Amino acid sequence: MKSQWNPWAGENWSVSEEEWKNPVLPMISLGVLNYNRCVELRQTLDVLTRAVQYPYYEIIVIDNGSTDGSIEMVRSEYPQVRLHEAGGNLGVSARNIMTNKAHGKYLFHFDDDTCPGTPAMILRIVQHMEAYPDIDALSASYYRPITGLLETKGWEIYRFRGDSVKGFEGQYIVEGGVCFRLDSLRIVEGYDPAWPGCEGMDLGLQLFKKGFTTYFCPWFLTLHFISPSMRIPGRRVYVNSRQMIWVIAKHWPWPAAIPLMAAVVIRRLLAMATHRKSARYNAKGLIDGFKGMRPFLRNQPKLTWKQVWGLRRWYYGLLRWA
Repeated sequence: MKSQWNPWAGENWSVSEEEWKNPVLPMISLGVLNYNRCVELRQTLDVLTRAVQYPYYEIIVIDNGSTDGSIEMVRSEYPQVRLHEAGGNLGVSARNIMTNKAHGKYLFHFDDDTCPGTPAMILRIVQHMEAYPDIDALSASYYRPITGLLETKGWEIYRFRGDSVKGFEGQYIVEGGVCFRLDSLRIVEGYDPAWPGCEGMDLGLQLFKKGFTTYFCPWFLTLHFISPSMRIPGRRVYVNSRQMIWVIAKHWPWPAAIPLMAAVVIRRLLAMATHRKSARYNAKGLIDGFKGMRPFLRNQPKLTWKQVWGLRRWYYGLLRWA
């Protein structure tokens, strides 16, 4: 499928005076998760405080126990930002604090190294979700400006349904670049403390089980500067291998989980054969995934068989990224 949209389009850059003064625009919350990335966090907050063209919003920074001066920097340079110290590194589950602290109708999740791609993007996403009240979570394109890589290129092919006007419904939760309808997000469990990676897949399935919808709208854009700090070589491969096993154990009924796990193992074995440098990370991820899956097997409720069938198109994406 050839993309027919342009996330750099002019309407994503500027807001008219009429739009700016629109009294029906809701209050929104922009949340940022940070851990020991003071430089990147300053860059993100510069964008959120100076470049975002939206009249009513708050900024919440959740800090995971940074020791690099991030906390002091936020307090001294951005007094308008609501800073909450988690007291330690809670991982991705610290985003649940944003859910509890936010006051807006919508909650945007950014990481310390991500930010809106254009000044009017926040407004355009809010307008889109106001126009389609059945959208509970909306993910934007994820773009690395330093390398020119569009991380979400082609993701629309894994849709359940949808089009280039409303968006593509599926299991699309782009960590660090997603907008939630806050009332819907508060109904699900939220980010699992045991989930240090692939957390978007887990959260998307939580929403799906509750009947909520997630959409991918590639004409909106999030910039990802992919900070090298704390990115251990091979860790992403290891985590993805492990989490694929855990996500299946957590959400699928056992008769459906067995063939899915087998497919993931085969997919990973093929990856190990073609990418020898990452083979040991894949192998360790699978081993640790099976060793640690028992607690997730007890998780309830599981997907219903109707929901298992409803995810049939998404399985292509699962096997692609497994």
